[in-house]
Amino acid sequence: MVGNAIAQSAQPIISYNFGLGEKKRVADTKRIALFTSVICGIVTTAAFILFPHILVGLFVNPDNTAALIAIEGFPYFSLAFVFFIINLMLIGYYQSVKNVKLANLFALLRGFVFLIPCFILLPEAMGTNGAWLALCLSEMLTTLTVAILFILRKKNTPASNKVKNAVKRFFSGMPRHAHKIPASEYR
Repeated sequence: MVGNAIAQSAQPIISYNFGLGEKKRVADTKRIALFTSVICGIVTTAAFILFPHILVGLFVNPDNTAALIAIEGFPYFSLAFVFFIINLMLIGYYQSVKNVKLANLFALLRGFVFLIPCFILLPEAMGTNGAWLALCLSEMLTTLTVAILFILRKKNTPASNKVKNAVKRFFSGMPRHAHKIPASEYR
């Protein structure tokens, strides 16, 4: 919820200033939202590491078998929170600056492309802890991908141009604008 709150709070400010051409305000808002994301992620992670029994106890009896499993797993699971919140904020940022293709790519990476293999492979390699860490690895890989693409988009080298072209080819089959459905078909 914290990640969505940060993304949704920054989104109208970024999109409004983007529309006005106020690049400094867009950059400042992004910087503040990223800083807030990191701080909130660290605080949330610390709470889940330090007080898993209290947090689990809010929902189930802490002596319950499922609660004991959750209490043991929460510290591992919580390692994803910093990356999770950053990713949600960055997806919201790219939506705000009319780069929906990248926003969708990052959402797809974190929720499907990286997550499914992580949930399949990590428990095989690490047992139960691997299941708890799957979300963390998926979110970390997404954050790393966002960072690499951000850096490459700033550069104008042959390698960065290859990446830019690969992303363009990936999206080339997708329509530039959403298909407009005639009002008569809404019924």
